[in-house]
Amino acid sequence: MSFDTFPFWAFVLGVWLVWLLVRQNTARKILLTIASYAFYASWNLAYVALLAAYTLLSFFAGNSVRGARRIALMLGSVVLCVAGLTYAKTRMMPMPIGVSFYALQAIAYIVDCYRDNAGKPVGILDFSLYMSFFPRLTAGPIVRADEFLPQLAKRAAASSAAIWEALVLICFGMFKKLVIADNLAAVVDPVFSDLHTNPSRILLATYAFTVQIYCDFSGYTDIALGVARLFGYKLPENFNWPYLSKNPADFWRRWHISLSNWLREYIFFSLPGQRSKKKIFAYVNFMITMLICGIWHGSGWTFVLWGLYHGVLLAVYYGIRGDQRTPKNAPQNKFGSLCSILLMQQLAALGWILFRLDHLSDARTFVHSLTTGPFYAGFSTPEWMAVAFIGLTAVAHLVETRIAITKTALTNRWNPWVMWVLLVSAIASTVLSLPKQQMFLYFRF
Repeated sequence: MSFDTFPFWAFVLGVWLVWLLVRQNTARKILLTIASYAFYASWNLAYVALLAAYTLLSFFAGNSVRGARRIALMLGSVVLCVAGLTYAKTRMMPMPIGVSFYALQAIAYIVDCYRDNAGKPVGILDFSLYMSFFPRLTAGPIVRADEFLPQLAKRAAASSAAIWEALVLICFGMFKKLVIADNLAAVVDPVFSDLHTNPSRILLATYAFTVQIYCDFSGYTDIALGVARLFGYKLPENFNWPYLSKNPADFWRRWHISLSNWLREYIFFSLPGQRSKKKIFAYVNFMITMLICGIWHGSGWTFVLWGLYHGVLLAVYYGIRGDQRTPKNAPQNKFGSLCSILLMQQLAALGWILFRLDHLSDARTFVHSLTTGPFYAGFSTPEWMAVAFIGLTAVAHLVETRIAITKTALTNRWNPWVMWVLLVSAIASTVLSLPKQQMFLYFRF
């Protein structure tokens, strides 16, 4: 039951209507836990055992190390989580969807309990819902215990404000995924499947993928946040217009925020040399952290190099910036900011080439096609549509610098007709593209 299919929305509607009828908080949590496991079982019944194993391991290990400083048990439990993730990603075919996300969530809970940062202890029911909550189960965001578990303490309210917020987020997410990302995939996939083409198509596919992966993943996140709001819960923001970033550090504060925070809290700050005055330790730790980020996405050399590439960008950026801090009230150089944004967009797009290539050996063909032959040999109708969608995304980013689009829609309650236009456009695109419907990209990682 993928978010962009009719069975999923029939499932959500059914669960939500029953949830509205159930008044008692414990009964609601039981309902959502059962629904979450049923949702996961719809992908593959065997996945349920893996999710349950991670839930039980992290629950009992976390409670055992809570405030006890039992470092051996904490490290052993984390190693088991990593081993399970490695086995699932390399040996189980197909790879269990979502395991990369709930494995990191389990690790975070164990470490937070050891550090005494996980909040008050909860029962197995609350914790099971925390680990399995179906809107975020398959592709995040990664939620820390102190962000979600306190919300389960009292009965969530289905207020009109929450329903409006859910409608806005779901409409935005469906539009991003079905109208923009899936139509761009129709241009990206053929080019990266056969890189023997002209430079203009190579460049178009590169920038189309840069937009596709953003709209696909942020679209999923918007839908996840929206469905969670239907049930009265809030999940953390996972994207904040990353292509408006001015530098590599800013990019990772805006892109896949929950993963960036996880890497910072549980990898970067845990590496040796963090308190040393020698900057070489920080630079090496950037490389190690981003290498782990790359391997988390996939074991191929393209992901390894993509992670190292972003590690180099972060190390170079902090090496150039040094210890300088820009005062909050300092006047902004608009032209300089624009140049910084445009440069960071090109650096991000360059990284996405590595991310999208199927094999490292394809890089030579990519460069050869980009630098030889006639530059332009005409675009097909789907390719001109891709140009239009890239332009639409660029316009949205320009508008965002003046008007916060999503926040304005949430706080000012735009005319519902705007939301319905977005939703109908998404549905129409789905109907027209059913034979070539695209799976969410991050289901692969």
